[in-house]
Amino acid sequence: MSTRSQIAFYEANEKDLEKFEALIYRHFDGYPTEALVEIAPIIHQFNKKREFIDIEYCSAWLVAQLKTDHLNIGICKVFHDDIEYLYAIYPGKIVVYATVGNYGENSVNINGRVTKLDEVELTDENIKNIEKIAEKIENSKSDDKE
Repeated sequence: MSTRSQIAFYEANEKDLEKFEALIYRHFDGYPTEALVEIAPIIHQFNKKREFIDIEYCSAWLVAQLKTDHLNIGICKVFHDDIEYLYAIYPGKIVVYATVGNYGENSVNINGRVTKLDEVELTDENIKNIEKIAEKIENSKSDDKE
């Protein structure tokens, strides 16, 4: 089964996850050891060249880099009720959330459907160690289930 996720882009101080500026759907490989490992370096590199202040270009660049076929990546208007992870992209960091409950449960508002797993500052050092960071985050979700 696919591990679905969504990637949402936010202004610096936005707390309400429903108030995204751009929203991307990732149909498979949405767990941190795949998605975060791919997303973080792309966003970090974009920040170095153009800065995150232009969310439209940043989100478009991410789609262009991730798009491998006609099924894996989509643009969304709302949060899907079947995602397992949410990657909230802010200037200089990515906050990783896991969904809680069963599919379709509490699907009205994303704020009530997720729990924060970790926050990754987009530094050169963290990008070098992103695989280890992602593994730690993914394992923390597994630890919560036990």
